[in-house]
Parts: sequence; C-alpha cells; structure tokens
Amino acid sequence: MSSFEIKGKVAPCTLFRPLTVDLADLGADVEERLGQTPEFFRNMAVIVDLSALGEMRNGLDLNGLVRLLRDQGMMPVGIQGGNEYHERLAPNLHLGVFPESKPAPGRAANGGASAPFGDAAAMVVDKPVRSGQQIYAKGRDLVVLAPVGQGSEVIADGNIHIYAPLRGRALAGVMGFEGARIFCKELRAELISVAGLYRVSEDLPENLHGASAQIRLSGRQLLIESL
Repeated sequence: MSSFEIKGKVAPCTLFRPLTVDLADLGADVEERLGQTPEFFRNMAVIVDLSALGEMRNGLDLNGLVRLLRDQGMMPVGIQGGNEYHERLAPNLHLGVFPESKPAPGRAANGGASAPFGDAAAMVVDKPVRSGQQIYAKGRDLVVLAPVGQGSEVIADGNIHIYAPLRGRALAGVMGFEGARIFCKELRAELISVAGLYRVSEDLPENLHGASAQIRLSGRQLLIESL
C-alpha cells in the first residue's frame, strides 16, 4: 500500500499583478498597502501574474520581485504570464508555472451579475460564520443568511449575497470572474475583493459604513454602491 495520495484540488489563490518593473516603486507600494492589514497577508500564497506588464516584463527582475514579496511575509508559489526566461528561472526560485488565466465570460446583455456557472445551485449558509472559519463556494454563488464575523472569510467563484452584517472578509469571483458582485445588508467588512481587486476597511466609504451595499468592478476599478 502506498504511503501517500495525490489528489487534484482547485483552491482560490491570490494573484499579485505588478504594473511596473520598478522594484523600488513596487516595494514602497507593497509595504504601504500590506502594512494596513499585515496579518491578513502574512503567509498568503500568491501567484505572480506578469500578464499586465506586456513587453515591460522582459526587463523584470523576477528574483528581486519574489524576494520583495517574501520579505513582506507573502509566499509566492508560482508565476503566470511570464516569458520563456521567467519560466526557466521559476524552478530555481521554488515556483511553479501556471497557465495564464482567462477571465470568465460575462453574462448577457441585461447586465445581470449572475456568474456563468450554468445551473449550479448556490451554496446557502444559514449559520453565523465565526472568526477563523472560511467558507468557499467553488464554481457557484454563495448566499449567507447569518452574520459574517470578524476574522472569518467567505469566498465564491461567483457572487456573494450576505443578508446580515458583514464584519469579516468577502472575496467574490476568486477564479477571475470579473462580473461577480458582493451584496450585503450591512457593510462593516475587514476586506472586500472582486476578481482579485480589493479594498480594506480603511478604504471603504464612510457614508456606506453599516449600510446596505453592492460591490462590483467597472473596468479595473472596484465600485462600492448603496443598495
């Protein structure tokens, strides 16, 4: 009998997508941003996505970038969107090489926010999500009928509907679906994210603190709007 098993698993993983190859600028921005919620990002597994750099990626010091992220407490596990040199270098940096992700297609012309997961039924959670808990709705929407507490996390490949206070973290469209949205009855979140773009509590509009709100993308901007 074998002493181990290998099983396939698809889990949400944060993308770190640099928009410049200037490591000094990147380092300053990363330190400032991560400093707002250092515990959230500590030991977080990230894939370094170089696709947004275009031809600039040829001038990227991948070794330096990976070292920068590790110094800030993050754990790069792989790259995507790099060139041939980056892919040859990756194993020496203890990184895997991931195929470049393609955003899931949006829904129809009526502008609805439903995720493109066919007839997959939403996951429904009717008990409070407590500190330290993580709920992940893989390949579908997530509906939460009870409070999401501080220190907890609700994640979905599709939309997230929370019919109670949101005090923890909510991450929708984690596999790249940019049409995903978050709807919540009472916005008091530690962090919100749609398709990898996020805001922490300090960045949320004061006028919507405690209000019913929806969160969605418009281009590469994360919008937070009253319901």
